[in-house]
Amino acid sequence: MSQNPPTWRPMKQLWQNLITLIRLLLLATLCGAQVFLLPAFAVEHPLAPPDTSSPQATIRSFIENVNESHHIVMTANERYLKEPGLFPSASVKDQVAPGIILFERAMDCLDTSKVPPRLEQDAAIEGTILLKEILDRIDIPPYGQIPDADAVEMNKDLSRWTIPNTEINLVKINEGPGAGEFLFSSETGSRLEEFYNKVKTLPYKPNSTEGFYRFYISNPGQILSSKWIQRLPDSFKRIYWDQALWQWISLGLALSIAFWIPYTVLKWNQQRAVAIEPPQRTWETVIPPVVTILSLITVDYILDELINITGQILFLSLVVLESLLWTVVALTIFLIGNSVAEMIIAFPRINSQSLDASMIRTVSRLLSLAIGITTLVLGIERVGISLIPILAGLGIGGLALALAARPTLENIIAGLILLVDRPVRVGERCRFGQREGTIQEIGLRSTRIRAVDGDLISMPNSKFSELELTNRSRRNCMLLRQTLGLRYETTPQQLNVVLANLREMILTHPQLLEMKGSEKEARVRFVNYGDYSLDIEIFVYVATVTQPEFLDVQEGILLQVNDIVQAAGTDFAFPSQTTYLAQDLGLNQNLMEQS
Repeated sequence: MSQNPPTWRPMKQLWQNLITLIRLLLLATLCGAQVFLLPAFAVEHPLAPPDTSSPQATIRSFIENVNESHHIVMTANERYLKEPGLFPSASVKDQVAPGIILFERAMDCLDTSKVPPRLEQDAAIEGTILLKEILDRIDIPPYGQIPDADAVEMNKDLSRWTIPNTEINLVKINEGPGAGEFLFSSETGSRLEEFYNKVKTLPYKPNSTEGFYRFYISNPGQILSSKWIQRLPDSFKRIYWDQALWQWISLGLALSIAFWIPYTVLKWNQQRAVAIEPPQRTWETVIPPVVTILSLITVDYILDELINITGQILFLSLVVLESLLWTVVALTIFLIGNSVAEMIIAFPRINSQSLDASMIRTVSRLLSLAIGITTLVLGIERVGISLIPILAGLGIGGLALALAARPTLENIIAGLILLVDRPVRVGERCRFGQREGTIQEIGLRSTRIRAVDGDLISMPNSKFSELELTNRSRRNCMLLRQTLGLRYETTPQQLNVVLANLREMILTHPQLLEMKGSEKEARVRFVNYGDYSLDIEIFVYVATVTQPEFLDVQEGILLQVNDIVQAAGTDFAFPSQTTYLAQDLGLNQNLMEQS
């Protein structure tokens, strides 16, 4: 029976270990059990804050609380590992409960006021554990040599005390809720990992409780059982850059799922959105970012609470995830605003191509954009990234931007003028300048007109509003004006007959307006001796506002005009020209001699 080559054995073992890990993680997640986290203490006075009235009191409070917390946690953990079951029993939870209070008291000895809100809790937890590991390895002066409350009272200028031979400082808080307290400075807190890396190879001092940091970084958070992790092969529990290998693998899986799910939803949504009619289609665009938000929140929770990623990896992951989260939230707000606008426009009374619709879209987008940007700025600040300087820096080029955008602003203002004056609306036929067409769309920047020849004309609002606009669709009647040219051979009697019959036809026609004494008075007049014709003008208004009906009426009138002219025995003139031919005989010779 053949065997695998030796070179394949490590690969095979690694693959088996990976399968085992995945099974454990899946099973643990399905179990939905609770986690074994940092201790919490239940003490005689659980609400009592630590004594931070002086450097001595702060150091004493910190060391006593964190050491007692560590002792309680490790004792409860040993009991948990010996009892049956994957998860801590109720008695173990009761035993470990007092630890959290003590640990929180120790955390209160650190100044975390300059830590971004989203990172403050994690920074305080890790800072407390790191500071304990540091103080357990370095020499600290006896308490009698550290300034106490009496020394602080006598020396009002005492605002800072440094542990000898270190850069660990305690500073007096001058403002805020903690005014008057001595806390480990924020500068010290930001460098604790640096300090720990310098002293972690040093031995623990006698009577120190050991291994708190190791215990913290190697144990999972909520839901995952410590016993599950302990059953993993040793290779998965090795520490790389302050994280166990199983944590790195879990981190990679979580991030992969976080980006794979939104991508899959986006592709699915793009395929199904083709068959969806607006405005529902606009709401469909909100689905992918909402799913992305849920995925980012879930991964954020998994990294921080379940996998228990720690150190700079945690802070970097949280900064990236939170930045993406609030960016997507801002985008979602903008898309929701756009969807609301389209839903309003979908009502029957609002033409989707009208200026009203364009205004609704613009106002909604500007409002949602403002809310989105505000949300993004406030959200990003939670992880310590300030966008205010960036936005302020944009103001440096604001003048140049305004100048560059002047044509656009002019068009927008012209669009607003069109909205107020409403000289034309979508669907109306108008004459603009030397052209004529039907309004297709009125936007804030430009207006689209379908010309009579079928061309689609897009004209900036600033130019369109300056043109002479004739709204054909708002006429209460239409003018019929024709000039008839009769032959010069037409006699005065024939001319009078033609004029009389034309006037009678106009007066009796049911669709022609006869309003004497007004601007719409109909008339038939002999008006001109033309180059080749006797010109008669017909000036009358047709009682219609539609072009097809007007053309129909005009056609009938012109046919009657032809009958009237023919009945009078005359006819229409046509362009003609008479040419006279002559010969020049020159000067008379006799007359020249006499002169």
